Amino acid sequence: MITKPQIRAAAAAVTAVLSVTIGAGPAAADVGGGPQPEGPYCARIEKSVSCTVAEPVVTQPATTYPIVVHRGDRIMVTAGGCVQTGGHGLTWKRYVDPQSGKDLYHGLIDIPGVTGGLQRIQGLAGAWFEAFGDGNIILGYEDDGYSDNGYYAHDDGTNGQCRGVGSAWVSVRIERA
Repeated sequence: MITKPQIRAAAAAVTAVLSVTIGAGPAAADVGGGPQPEGPYCARIEKSVSCTVAEPVVTQPATTYPIVVHRGDRIMVTAGGCVQTGGHGLTWKRYVDPQSGKDLYHGLIDIPGVTGGLQRIQGLAGAWFEAFGDGNIILGYEDDGYSDNGYYAHDDGTNGQCRGVGSAWVSVRIERA
């Protein structure tokens, strides 16, 4: 289980590495094959790009992120954590495989040239896919009302599914062609 403090610590570490790399200038950044920035969510080492979105937007159906995929890239997605779905009682639910009496509350992803639109992350997580198109990763969320969603007032969730679990996160690994 990855907790919110662990996500924040990992993001801070990546930010620190990227800040040093960016501040060092191109010549210094290339020495030693260290991480190179590739947008606000990603770092690249040679042909491998690792991107992490901590607390993806869940207050609207879809959000385009500056995570770029090119034709021929290989992509793997992993995700986890929980989301506040609003309402009364214990309302936090898992982002990938929520326990709910409704067919809602799933994290979604659109991978250019792979998914053909938003698909549940649950059915894609952990597998490698080859992109047959170019574009940006889009993350979405399934709900029948978005205004009360978010990452506030953590509780254990329906049936305790979020006990000890932090906020939602999505990780995208891209192997450049």
